Amino acid sequence: MNVTVKDTLTARGIALNPWAGFYFLQSLLINFALGYAFSLLYAIAFSCVLMLLWRTAPSVQKILLGLCSLVAAMYFPFGQAYGSPNFNTLLALHSTNFEESTEIMTIFPWYSYVVSLFILALGVMALRRKREEKRAWGHFDSLCLAVSVVCFFVTPVTNLAYGGVFKFKDTGYPVVRFVKDVVVNNHEVIEEQARMKELSQQKDSWNVVSVQPKYHTYVVVIGESARRDALGAFGGHWDNTPFASQVKGNLFMDYVSASGSTQKSLGLTLNRVVDGKPQYQDNFVTLANRAGFQTWWFSNQGQIGEYDTAIASIAKRA
Repeated sequence: MNVTVKDTLTARGIALNPWAGFYFLQSLLINFALGYAFSLLYAIAFSCVLMLLWRTAPSVQKILLGLCSLVAAMYFPFGQAYGSPNFNTLLALHSTNFEESTEIMTIFPWYSYVVSLFILALGVMALRRKREEKRAWGHFDSLCLAVSVVCFFVTPVTNLAYGGVFKFKDTGYPVVRFVKDVVVNNHEVIEEQARMKELSQQKDSWNVVSVQPKYHTYVVVIGESARRDALGAFGGHWDNTPFASQVKGNLFMDYVSASGSTQKSLGLTLNRVVDGKPQYQDNFVTLANRAGFQTWWFSNQGQIGEYDTAIASIAKRA
């Protein structure tokens, strides 16, 4: 009887295939890996897309799934820690050198790399799938087509219904969102870097009225951001800041980082800000120069070059 039922389902085109479950698992993992909130709807929809592509264009399906698996495997540790691509992550990508890239790889837990290898292994398995004989279009194929198309329009139509603009690129498919977020934010980063470079070459507009320094030497120390309760001098439980805890000076206890990444945060902190945008020519170094101070900048990072940063443009003025 089981054989009869199976033959009947196959004849009608609605027999379930083990590869359907395989593609669903891949879709789930890709969704998680790219840093977006879990969506059962789009996991099912992307599975339908993969099955339809296998039926109509298997070579295209293998290329798509291979690329998605490779990118998802590489991005999974980063996505779990920092989420989907945004301006800060793309800015960090542009500004990070090889040494910093290798350092960040050590902060992710070991099981993130295990999951990455698992995603990659599934991608290899999908690429090794052998082609099958074409069968007649069935009800299951029609259902997959309907689900994939309807889900593609869910987010654009929702945006339009709530007063937004209908755009195809706003679809909720994680793979499409990832590409869109990378392209859009990368464009914004390039524009910001071009603006930084242009402003960094301009003359500052400071107008110093008077200078009455209390001390002969001023030292500004800039480091990576950290939680306040992780530093002893700022109320932390560990005695890990012996110098800062004892030196005579003013500790700013209520300062909050101006942004979620180092480059953007310091850009908004060390420069004059107009309409939310830092004016790189008007920074605290050019202000000190205007006031008659001799300024020096010591850093373990390079000057303007392959990895241009907003901070390097400020340091160059010292």
